[in-house]
Amino acid sequence: MKGSDDEEIAGAGFTPEPVKRPVDQVRVSLVEAIATGRLRPGDRLPSELEQARGFKVSRTAVREALRSLADVGLISTVQGRGGGSFVNRIDSAPVERNLSEAMRLLLHVDAINVAELLEARRALEGTCARLAATRRATRHLTAMAEVLEQARDDALSASAWLDLDIRFHRAVARSAENRVLIVPLAALHAIVQPRLNETIMPLLSRAQINAEHQAIYEAIRGRDTRAATAAIDRHLDHLERLYRETGMLTRAADGSA
Repeated sequence: MKGSDDEEIAGAGFTPEPVKRPVDQVRVSLVEAIATGRLRPGDRLPSELEQARGFKVSRTAVREALRSLADVGLISTVQGRGGGSFVNRIDSAPVERNLSEAMRLLLHVDAINVAELLEARRALEGTCARLAATRRATRHLTAMAEVLEQARDDALSASAWLDLDIRFHRAVARSAENRVLIVPLAALHAIVQPRLNETIMPLLSRAQINAEHQAIYEAIRGRDTRAATAAIDRHLDHLERLYRETGMLTRAADGSA
């Protein structure tokens, strides 16, 4: 008995792909052009009308596709005479910002919790510290050392000191020379400072935190991967205890007995 059409297709090892929406067709084509270098930073895109004709879609679909690319920082749109849409130099900042906002919303509605944030931060920062210990350059060490020096100023306001805390951890992440790791870690840092660190600020000992940061720096400078990972773990263990003291992290939340 002859099989159905679906069975014949499956037997041939072929899986049909759904037809892209017009807006997706435009967006994917432009992203591919940017990724392959056919469109370079500073290039001006054709007008909405020209793209609509070329893609055989509506101007509304083109406009929506351009808006989505602008949201992630791939292009910039300039209004007025001489304006238009231009390809940006690739920058991860818009992606970091969008991811941070998404995580902040999930935390606000209890879709994720502090235990999950801490677990993710431990995994990402531990990996970055380990890689930094083997890849760090003089410029990385200089950046970390400058932040450590500034953080030792007792006259700093709480907010200024917390900003330096984030700057130090980002400097460690950059030392890993892995741009994929930096994006989610930067997004985590963006919600740690205002939501978590400010809550535990009354319990924080600046001297202790500065010493823990110094230990991370020393391990990375000494190219000691094990010591760098261990220093990150000790630092985050300390923060975890403070989160528990403030009630932000409970045993029920982190799944422990």
